[in-house]
Amino acid sequence: MTTPLPSGTTDRSRALDLARHYPGRRAGHVAALQRQAGRPDRNWRLGADGEHRTAHLLTELTGRTRRDRLLGRPPRWRVLHSVPLDGGAADLDHVLIGPPGVCVINTRHHRGRSLLLDGERLVVAGTATDAVPRARAEAALVRELLLPRLGPVAARVPVRPVIALVGAPVRVRRWPDDVVVATEGALVFALRGLTPVLDAREVEHVHAVARRPASWV
Repeated sequence: MTTPLPSGTTDRSRALDLARHYPGRRAGHVAALQRQAGRPDRNWRLGADGEHRTAHLLTELTGRTRRDRLLGRPPRWRVLHSVPLDGGAADLDHVLIGPPGVCVINTRHHRGRSLLLDGERLVVAGTATDAVPRARAEAALVRELLLPRLGPVAARVPVRPVIALVGAPVRVRRWPDDVVVATEGALVFALRGLTPVLDAREVEHVHAVARRPASWV
């Protein structure tokens, strides 16, 4: 999820290589602040845990295979976690870069809840959420911020909104038209099934630009 920070919180990630960010960085930081202030931190802790679970799944794509190591080549997919936005006031859970382009993954951790996907609506325990339009808005923001910095290759880079549902199965009435929605067991399969458009050099170029904090301001 896009994770807003409480007022007064300082984010120092501008000076860092974003490839060094660990999953759940922002949500875990806010959870600690909530605890220090004597406020409930459960939702933030669940958010951080969900991002860790999604990141673990993505290692199946981002890890180097034996063939990669033998040939001295990088993995075909790259990922950034907890990408800061708005000067650290919010973040993107995961930005996955690979043959299908850029996948902006929003993790939703709804442990033990009933989930219903009905087109534009993800209903959690009977309450409709804005998860689908929010995922679409995050992808639009990535197009606005990142693509202009990629140079000529930008015209070949699709940006795809993805929702990773963690902790509960989902009943599907209708799939949204342009947002990939997948549970833990289906996420990697769904991502691998996307049409490849980028070669290895283009993936490395996009990753090299995306890992710079200045690319997100």
